[in-house]
Amino acid sequence: MSLKEGRALWVETQQDEILKGGFNAKGVKQIVDDSKYLGVNMLLWLVKARMANTAPALWYPSEIGLSHEACYDYDSFGDVIKMSHDVGIEVHAYFSIFTEGDIGAKAVRGKLPQLAQHPEWAVVDRKGRRSEFVCASHLGYREYLGSLVQEVIEKYPVDGINIDFIRYPRSVCFCDNCRKNIKERFNLTMDQTVDLLNAKGFDSLDPEALATALDRAGSVINYYNQNVHDTVEYLHNVVKANSINVKLSAAVFPNPRTAPSQVYCDWIGFSKFLDFVCPMVYWYSPEYYRQTIERLRASIPERTKLYPGISALGIPHPLAGENINFLSKAPDMNYVAKLIDIAREVNTPGIAIFQYGTIFDHKPGAYTGKKWGTPVVGDLQLLRQRFVEKAIPAHAN
Repeated sequence: MSLKEGRALWVETQQDEILKGGFNAKGVKQIVDDSKYLGVNMLLWLVKARMANTAPALWYPSEIGLSHEACYDYDSFGDVIKMSHDVGIEVHAYFSIFTEGDIGAKAVRGKLPQLAQHPEWAVVDRKGRRSEFVCASHLGYREYLGSLVQEVIEKYPVDGINIDFIRYPRSVCFCDNCRKNIKERFNLTMDQTVDLLNAKGFDSLDPEALATALDRAGSVINYYNQNVHDTVEYLHNVVKANSINVKLSAAVFPNPRTAPSQVYCDWIGFSKFLDFVCPMVYWYSPEYYRQTIERLRASIPERTKLYPGISALGIPHPLAGENINFLSKAPDMNYVAKLIDIAREVNTPGIAIFQYGTIFDHKPGAYTGKKWGTPVVGDLQLLRQRFVEKAIPAHAN
């Protein structure tokens, strides 16, 4: 088998099924059978949730963090690894990193939600409101994440760790830790920081004063980016200390020019710690998608494989029909197939599709919801035809 191409598929449907009750080996086997039929060679299987309003955060029987009670009765993650490996499909544990489960969730086996135990870890906005996001500045949370990753690697024969939500929630944080750090490092109060990042009064500055103000703003932006960068480096070290064969990958915002200032995720900078990276090129027009991944191929380190993330979500982007860079309607199977073709024309080492449930016509559930779980319309055979020739993941040793 000489063809090397990553064909990843995110899987979140199991969370909807667990919440409904009765999820079992038959349900896992159906997902694996469907994936084999499609021709993918990697499953990115959700083990730590992004949502805060459905249930506890973890979806495997953890002895460290708060898992859904049903996971202790049936370990679907253990089963999917065995079944997938039996048919030659890799399984990567998919973690939503800086999001936590429902803060008000009841204790399971004596464990409480992380943000109930450590409210000081939460991202706090300028009005003092706490988020379900955790601030990346907290070393205690970083160590907690590392303990989860290590637990998964030690307990299961996973092929990789896939990390998502490696960022802030489109706002800076003013938790006690960040307010202290920003005051000590940059001599800025919270209000001064907000004004600086909002460019308040910049239009009245002369060129020299404007340059100084921009440098000050850049220092603050770098502070938040460095918190995220250090977390990725830390997780890289945890993974590789346990096994050099376990791959680390990440889903990131697609535009490396705006991500550092929008969500404080300078992923080009930390991509050197990744075996492959999945910029989530959701809803882009085919032309803009091509431009974007051509630029990205030239930006990331050679050893880091590029697997652009493709949306198979059957809903339109808010800018559909208003912005030439976005698809003018909801994605369909033709769109997904076309983007696979473009990725190959650009010579990317692989692609990643979000997500299994929308490809195989599962209705939105309590976890995925309509925004992330709406089926894409069209003929599945269009995708299957792209994967007729077998391949091993491009990141494989």
